Amino acid sequence: MSEAEEPPADPPLVAVRDARYRYPTSQDWVLRGVSLELRRGEFVGLVGTTGAGKSTFCLTLNGLIPHYAGGTFEGQVLVDGRDTRELTVADLSARVGLVFQDADSQLMMSTVEEECLLGPLSQGLSRAEARARARQMLDVLEIAHLAGRPPQTLSGGQKQRTAIAAVMATEPEVLVLDEATSELDALTVHRLFGLCARLNRERGTTILIVSHEMELLATHAGRLVLMSEGRILVDGPPRAVLVDSTPFRDAGVRLPQVVELAERLAGEVDWPELPLSEEEAEHTLRASAR
Repeated sequence: MSEAEEPPADPPLVAVRDARYRYPTSQDWVLRGVSLELRRGEFVGLVGTTGAGKSTFCLTLNGLIPHYAGGTFEGQVLVDGRDTRELTVADLSARVGLVFQDADSQLMMSTVEEECLLGPLSQGLSRAEARARARQMLDVLEIAHLAGRPPQTLSGGQKQRTAIAAVMATEPEVLVLDEATSELDALTVHRLFGLCARLNRERGTTILIVSHEMELLATHAGRLVLMSEGRILVDGPPRAVLVDSTPFRDAGVRLPQVVELAERLAGEVDWPELPLSEEEAEHTLRASAR
């Protein structure tokens, strides 16, 4: 290899290529040619209004589409280079863990610990190995004290942490959270984003979060993806894509408040770059006031 040549990039962990999907009871396509790649160690935020196709897209990543949902699926989804059509949902669960908006829909065991044992046991681990994994994740998510509790007795935030712990106990390479923050209070939402950032940073877990929490996505995600009417309109680093707010406004997605502030003050403040946090905006505003 010559000095001018760059080494080949690692293949994407997940590659969605021209995915199209419609449900069995509908004539309309929910996904209309979606292509997206997730690389190892990325933290990606997916945004869009209700009906944009975000949840349907998430179901393609772990094989629930096409294996269980029926309907018509076209295109290709590759996970670790393998077509999801060739893998079972059980196979995919070891690579792609999905946490739904409604944690109750995936909590079925009698205790929190048993919930976390289910995945590893289904992967063929011994009960001792499964328990070690489960306890590790309960510690990581700071809910070890809930191990003996029935999931139905937990708060919304505790249920979400239990669902994440149960998924993470299978040691997936990708953690997908589909609107998992929508029923949580503001403090719990901040903690959940912090937890995902820690899993991403310390364990190298690839994170895909579907959320309306634009302020948190702007500061945590390395990429921001905008979906509308089954298509991806925008994909790039938050600071780069939010400079042009038109696609987000046209799609009905609100901007982070600090980005709206920067737009309103554009003629009065010389922003060196688009602020994504209150701290960044405050620094520039203080400097301009001197």
